Amino acid sequence: MGESKLCILLLLSTAALALAQRFKTLHKYDYQYETESLNSIRGASELVNGPKGSCKVEIEVPQTCSFIVRTTGCLLSEVVDTGADGSPVFAPAPGSDAFAAGMEMYPLKVVVEGELVVKLYPEEGETTSILNVKRGIISALLVPLVDKDNNMATIYGKCKTQYTADDSQTDVSLSRDLSGCDKFVPMRDQTSPLALISGMQYPLAQLIRSSQTCQYKFDNDNKHMTTGSCTERHILVPFSHKGENGVTNVGKQDLTLLEVSAHNDRIFEYNEANVKSLHMEAVVDKNVIQDKEAGLALLRELATLPDTEGERRARIFYKLVQMLRGMTTETLSSGIAEALEVSVPLIFQVLAQCGTPECNSGIMQIFRTYDSSALEVDAAVFALGLVSNPSPLLINDMLEMAKYKPSKSIMYALSNIVKKFYKAEGKLIPEIYSVAEFMTAQLGDCTGDKDITFMTLRVLGNMAAALGGAGPALRTAVIQCVNQPAASTAVQQAAIQVFRLTTVPEEGREVLMQVVLDSASPLQKRIAAYLVLMKDPQPTELAQLLTSLPNDQDQQARSFVISHITNILTSTDPATKELREKIANALQGNYIGTVMDPTQFAGNYKMGFIGGNVIFEGTSYLPKEVMLEMTLKAFGYDIDMMEIGMEGKGFEPTVEALFGENGFFPDTALKTMYFVSDNMPIQASEMLKNMMPALRKDRKKRQVSQGLVKEIGRNLNKLVRDLKAQQSPEAMVYLSLLGNELGYLKTDEMADMAYSAAMMIDRMLKMFPTDLMKAVMTTTDNKMFAHYIFMDNEFFLPTANGMPLRIALSGTFTPGIKGGLNIARDMSEISFMPSAGVGFLTEIGSFIPEYVNSGIEMHTNLYHESGLQAKISMERESVKMTIPAPKSPTKLISITNNLVAVTGAERKTLPPTVTDRVDVNECTVFFAGMKFCNVLQYTDAFSQETAPYFPFTGDSKFAVEIHPTGDVNEYTATIAYELLKEGEEGRQKVDAVKMVLRAEGDEPVEARATVKYNRRKNVLTTDIQIPDYDVEAGFKLGVSDGSPKSKEIYGFTLDLINKNVPQLSLRARANHKAMKEGMLQVQLLIPSVNADASLTANVKRGEVMECELKSDVKFLASTSEQKLSVKYDGSKIEAEVESDMNSEIMNILPGADLIKKYGNDILDTRVGETDMQIRHILTKSLEATNNYMEKYASDYITFRIPDMPEMSLPERFFLNTKTKIEGSGMFANQDSIKAELKSTLAHKFLEASLNIVEETVTEKAGLKSSSKIEAKSILGLNVVMEHIGMFAMDTEEMSGDSNLKTVVKVGPFYGNTFSTQSFAIYPFRQEAKIDSSLKVDSTFVQAQNIFSAALNNGELSVMSNTNAFEDALIHVAELSFKEQRVSLKSDTNALALGMKIRNEAQALLVPV
Repeated sequence: MGESKLCILLLLSTAALALAQRFKTLHKYDYQYETESLNSIRGASELVNGPKGSCKVEIEVPQTCSFIVRTTGCLLSEVVDTGADGSPVFAPAPGSDAFAAGMEMYPLKVVVEGELVVKLYPEEGETTSILNVKRGIISALLVPLVDKDNNMATIYGKCKTQYTADDSQTDVSLSRDLSGCDKFVPMRDQTSPLALISGMQYPLAQLIRSSQTCQYKFDNDNKHMTTGSCTERHILVPFSHKGENGVTNVGKQDLTLLEVSAHNDRIFEYNEANVKSLHMEAVVDKNVIQDKEAGLALLRELATLPDTEGERRARIFYKLVQMLRGMTTETLSSGIAEALEVSVPLIFQVLAQCGTPECNSGIMQIFRTYDSSALEVDAAVFALGLVSNPSPLLINDMLEMAKYKPSKSIMYALSNIVKKFYKAEGKLIPEIYSVAEFMTAQLGDCTGDKDITFMTLRVLGNMAAALGGAGPALRTAVIQCVNQPAASTAVQQAAIQVFRLTTVPEEGREVLMQVVLDSASPLQKRIAAYLVLMKDPQPTELAQLLTSLPNDQDQQARSFVISHITNILTSTDPATKELREKIANALQGNYIGTVMDPTQFAGNYKMGFIGGNVIFEGTSYLPKEVMLEMTLKAFGYDIDMMEIGMEGKGFEPTVEALFGENGFFPDTALKTMYFVSDNMPIQASEMLKNMMPALRKDRKKRQVSQGLVKEIGRNLNKLVRDLKAQQSPEAMVYLSLLGNELGYLKTDEMADMAYSAAMMIDRMLKMFPTDLMKAVMTTTDNKMFAHYIFMDNEFFLPTANGMPLRIALSGTFTPGIKGGLNIARDMSEISFMPSAGVGFLTEIGSFIPEYVNSGIEMHTNLYHESGLQAKISMERESVKMTIPAPKSPTKLISITNNLVAVTGAERKTLPPTVTDRVDVNECTVFFAGMKFCNVLQYTDAFSQETAPYFPFTGDSKFAVEIHPTGDVNEYTATIAYELLKEGEEGRQKVDAVKMVLRAEGDEPVEARATVKYNRRKNVLTTDIQIPDYDVEAGFKLGVSDGSPKSKEIYGFTLDLINKNVPQLSLRARANHKAMKEGMLQVQLLIPSVNADASLTANVKRGEVMECELKSDVKFLASTSEQKLSVKYDGSKIEAEVESDMNSEIMNILPGADLIKKYGNDILDTRVGETDMQIRHILTKSLEATNNYMEKYASDYITFRIPDMPEMSLPERFFLNTKTKIEGSGMFANQDSIKAELKSTLAHKFLEASLNIVEETVTEKAGLKSSSKIEAKSILGLNVVMEHIGMFAMDTEEMSGDSNLKTVVKVGPFYGNTFSTQSFAIYPFRQEAKIDSSLKVDSTFVQAQNIFSAALNNGELSVMSNTNAFEDALIHVAELSFKEQRVSLKSDTNALALGMKIRNEAQALLVPV
């Protein structure tokens, strides 16, 4: 009855009202449903792929708001070909029968609550893949009744939807931008846990643009849907054309009404625990066909890949990883033994980067075949326990491993996995119950081996939150351990600490309270029980504690409780608010007590997010237990950064190792503290010094650690060594990082410690062949390859029909080396052939997990290989190296890009629509016996407007390869040394090195090079000869000292020689005299082009500094001499520039006569059919222009264009110039500051002067400026510019004025400008005045403007008067603002074409 009332209320909502009218109670609606989801590269290829399905959908409405959906007669097909018309051809998919059975097996219960809440109640055995397809059907059926845009519940979550309908509401259209849907988010799939670049699903999803449109028709009378059709589009925006053509996925849904009938069954029952939402869920992707043989075949192919197919390695490896990710546990485990026979290192590389629980299970299966004493298994299993996404399968595998070998590392790995899984899922599963049973058996009654029992309790404490509800018998056994007489104190304390991370059961609280109140119990046990209870103390427990505290005879216990409660009461952390209130109520205003001396008494310490405990034993100054923990709160999460603890007994031999100057805790604590802040607060610093007396001394190590975890590990290893060396009787260290308890160490087990980083690395290396290095050093036929997925991103986007849209981007790096080294006395061999491949996979496409696999893939592969194979023989003064000629092509660089369509296990190359293809394959001989080849292949779709951009236009390839020609058998290189004696009587010793390179074959080719060094002359010469190519060249390099005594002149020479003829000479000379004079000269000679260039720099230092820079260049028939001289005497600087350039142009241009003839031929060309030539037309035009100018402009200007000259070229070009620049400056500072700058420039064509004076004004705070520029030229230019300005300011006024005068004269033309401006502003009187005048007098125009503006008492007046062309144009304008009235007047008078023109305008603005 309650449900019926709720449904009646829900009818008031839009969605429920719509559904109630669309689907009436006690009716059944039958629809035919068809859907498809096709993947393609639109515009580039007609090939498409993807699934297509159809079902009969029955919708029963037993109650209002409630529906039972059944799907029967389902068919599943996939694209297998393309028809002649370009349409896809479908065929039944291999998983069609299984799909039909899954769709028909269970009905789906649906309840609609409100506008946006749609609840699904699937049956217990419904798979997620099938449920997602049914979600797509439900989503297509939900159509609102009212004509408005609103949020709708869909398979994408809540979506903003645009709604349009006709007047009768029978034709309805919907459209959505899917990026606005709250559940249209990427769902991450399994990726490699070792990848450096991963987790990029959110930024990659932004590259997809998605939308959906729907069209519905409804019965006008009964309102039910008769037909419905939805189209969904997803497109990869990068490289698409106009956002339309490119990598796309198009999904369609069609619903057609078959029948409406009455249905009187009102029963509607469902399991509330199975409730699901409408939005799509992530699916575990498994292969449609489970075949271990396919995986083994691919593994064998990779292990035996030929050397010539190295570029396929990256693609095959990632394909193998993908195949294993899709295998079930049964399929994978059945093939492990055979895979190990193929290659142990390779199968480990594949499984470690697979990332699925099944692959981790495969690793554990291999480990269980190892000897139980092998420590490398402990290390690897412990690392697996730190994975971020545990699964039930991994828990089961860890449990089996713990049963096989219950070592400390494996037990901790099990506890970390269980802890993480329970924290993430929050539910108990059968595997956790199995772990609880195993741990109960391991624990027993706590009277067994104390070390095993202690370890079991520590491990239990790490996962107590998960096992607490799974094992009542386990809880009872732990509580009994607290007071077990036969158990050690450490075991009893460990039993108490099992509850430190979880809630204490009621039956255990009284037991722990008795421990707290028992003064005879050990202090550490009491404090452990106290801390466990104080997480959530009951009022009665607090009352008991506070009543007994003053009477407690153990001062250490009393000190710790007082410090702990004090820290709670003074805390401001919101998380402790409830606990603070409980304690305050229990105290009832009473004083808890004074915190005791921290150097002698136990205490609890809290500084921000760092806390700790220090527990002393009796009156000793040595602490018995120390604990340091750090917790960060970031982004709304509490992160357990670190916890370090130490317990000991009989610490006297180990005081220095623990708390000395270089001890573990002082160093670790400081580095942890300074990790938080570079400057520790004074209070915190003092407290830390009180906790650890050794810190009271000044230390030099207070620097922030850049690698905190690394430093802690280093300190821990150092402590282990120190404690082991001193043979401390009893000590234990435990460590927890980022919520993962890494374990503990005792001094008596350090000999076989499995936690040392060095031990782990050493043991892991033993998993690979130990004779690898030996083989590398003794033979040359070794092969070693590594495979690493450095980038792995794979995720799904929801689609309308429930078929996930998979998007993946991965990168695989496969370096390798073939070869080795074989060293012998007579002949050594070396083979070094490295290769490296990088393969990228981009994948987009919809599919149905476990039923249909489809998509579009782009494989991009980069590959490089090179190599050296040589035999080396050595004699006394020579070395010979023999290199066999390569037999096959060497791929220096190869870049390929392939587009394929995936249908099941088949991959088809996408045939391009565009047929224009570039295919270039060129080879050139670049060395004897070798050709340099480059390959370029791609589809040229530039002219195709609808095609996407490269690389989605088709397959492409770029390669650079070296191909052997077959003419050379081998190459030899011989290097020999000889000491020669040259000169008179052989007094000059010359070192000579000869190198001979030879290509052996049918036509041998030889190259010789000789390098000689004359020790006496300091001359180095080389000679290179290649007779077959007519090459005979060399160079000579010498360094000379022209003044052996004074060491003032140095020389350097370099000659390049070809066939004993100098081709280029470079000379350099430099000298210096007592640091007063210096010279540097560089000269370059190239005889073949008569080139001689020199650059000389001279510097002299004295009362006057002189610097001269001179260049002298001769090239062919041209010369250039440039000289720059600068003098500076401390107050004045002079610079002189001389330039002399000369060119015999007729000698430089051998075709000068031809150019001259060509120009005259053009001028003599006839125009049309007339006798006129171009020369005549130009000549007559010039004459007419001169006549016109003489007739009409002779009174104003004398101007004449020269006559048309004959076409000729000058025999010589020359330019000779000489300039002189002078300048001086002055700066004075007396009552005022004055600066003056003067400068002059003298040149053959131009003389100029500059004078600038700046001076401050003392009467008022101001500045006065004066500047003048004059320039004259023999070419007729005369310019004078003079400016005077002043700015002043005091407390009453700001004022300024400016006067500018400019006079310019160029030949007969002149222009004068006079401009004055002034302003005065009175800020406190709200007054201002501006005056400006401008007068222009020139050859062409005369004009004058007077402008003034004034502001006084809120009244503004502006006036402008302009006069131009000797009163031919007069304009007067006035603007005023007075008494909130704006007045504008304009009066214009003009004289033009003998007429007087006047325009007068007035405007008045008055507020209404």
